Amino acid sequence: MVDEMAGEVDRLMLTQVTVDKLTDMVIWLDESGRYVFVNPAATRLLGYSADELSRMRVWDIDPLFDEARWRRHWTEVVERKSFTLETVNTSKSGRDIIIEVTVNFVEYEGRRFNCSIVRDITERRRLDKELRDLNETIYRLSITDSLTGVANRRHFDAMLAQETERHGRSGAPLSLVLLDIDAFKALNDLYGHVVGDDALRIIATTLERAMRRACVTARYGGEEFACILPDTGHAEALACAEAARAAIAALGVPHAGSPIADHVTASFGVATTERGGMRSVDLLRAADNALYRAKNLGRNRVVGAATGPETAQPTP
Repeated sequence: MVDEMAGEVDRLMLTQVTVDKLTDMVIWLDESGRYVFVNPAATRLLGYSADELSRMRVWDIDPLFDEARWRRHWTEVVERKSFTLETVNTSKSGRDIIIEVTVNFVEYEGRRFNCSIVRDITERRRLDKELRDLNETIYRLSITDSLTGVANRRHFDAMLAQETERHGRSGAPLSLVLLDIDAFKALNDLYGHVVGDDALRIIATTLERAMRRACVTARYGGEEFACILPDTGHAEALACAEAARAAIAALGVPHAGSPIADHVTASFGVATTERGGMRSVDLLRAADNALYRAKNLGRNRVVGAATGPETAQPTP
């Protein structure tokens, strides 16, 4: 009997030491949301004494709870018995602490309690956010042309396939614009590659602004760019391309080596499919053929090719 009593004392002592030494908070709440017991970890983290907490309710510390939400929460506690949730506690000093709460429904001597194990996960969530931000940065870098800041060829190919598939389902018009900076090799040869790179950057920015209907503006390769215009008919796509052509010419980037003008210009090919079922490779080929014709017609112009006859829009 003595040994049994000693064993019980040891167990009680070890239980108390465990509760006192835990780095996680142990919090007992009654049905009204009042704090009936907290361990030292809770007072350290929240900054309130156990006596102060005994006069408080959940919504005094948790900004995401009010009395009505607590009543709904208590019903869930009784029904589910044990589950985990995340919320926020505000410390006495005003610091918001993100916490993970493991709820446990306990009945003891005719009373009902929520015995919660509460863990500060503020640092974990900070690290999670940093990881998400890093992954987002890596993803953006993987789809972005490093020189111009617009989408790269890889992302363009993926988006063209996606939009062509969507167009096939919906039957909505889909337009594609390809453009080539006129006499770009001569620009590099005359002014140097640094100037050529600057020209590519400013033209990419100008193109993005002008092509507001584009879901993607991409550097297609070298001095070529491409724009995908979903839900855009042929006439509207031609107008968008002409606005972009005029905006690039208006930049007035000097180009004494160009046979077209004394400034940088660009040639555009526009292709549109007005009905579903056209493959992305066929749309791309049509736009490329239109661009080739724009070059043959003298450059610095927009040439369009719908799924029917080609139309040319010469430079005003």
